[in-house]
Amino acid sequence: MHMVKKILIFLCITCITAMNPLFAEPATRTITTTQWNQLKNDKELNYKNDREGVVKPKPYKKSALVKFFETLFAFLGTSVGIFLMWGAVIIVVVFIIYKIFFSKDNILFSRNKRIATDTGPIGDEEDILSTNWEAHLQTAIDNNDLRLAVRYSYMWLLQMMQQQQLINYRSDKTNYEYYTELSNTNYKKPFRQLSLQYEFAWYGQFGMPQEMFNDYLTQFKNLKGQLGR
Repeated sequence: MHMVKKILIFLCITCITAMNPLFAEPATRTITTTQWNQLKNDKELNYKNDREGVVKPKPYKKSALVKFFETLFAFLGTSVGIFLMWGAVIIVVVFIIYKIFFSKDNILFSRNKRIATDTGPIGDEEDILSTNWEAHLQTAIDNNDLRLAVRYSYMWLLQMMQQQQLINYRSDKTNYEYYTELSNTNYKKPFRQLSLQYEFAWYGQFGMPQEMFNDYLTQFKNLKGQLGR
């Protein structure tokens, strides 16, 4: 009896499957040669050479500026380029040194620098000739006011040069003008060195270290000796 039930159930399943199209085998479709050729020639179905939506990247074209710098850097990498580059650096450094120390318009020896006291310029020629700058110098040294000592020693130097008629002192003159008045003498170079140190200390308002002052005072005494004083 149990076996009969199994057989009946199997037969029912078989019948249902046969009648249901979901379980049926799909029908085989055929295509003619004409239809196949039509499909092959249909442009909408031809994807072989289709590049729609694909943008080819444009080849990179170097600008003239980029080419210039590439050529320049390539040249500077050569031995000749390195030599020229260092030559340019040396020229710039020499030019800066010249402008600082030797140019007529340098910051340490400018034409626009005036001989001035703490309160203002010296009034007239009589002041520089009648003042006892040596005594002022000694007082400043005793008070350890080395910057003021440089100031007084420089005034004394101008006094001595004026007395020997090496310069023509005027209150509106600059140190550079006194320097040019010494062009035909042996005092020009040492006067310039003292002027540079004086202007550095006085107009630059820098404190004067003892070692620097000693060097300045030695040069001052040497020039004073050349002047016969």
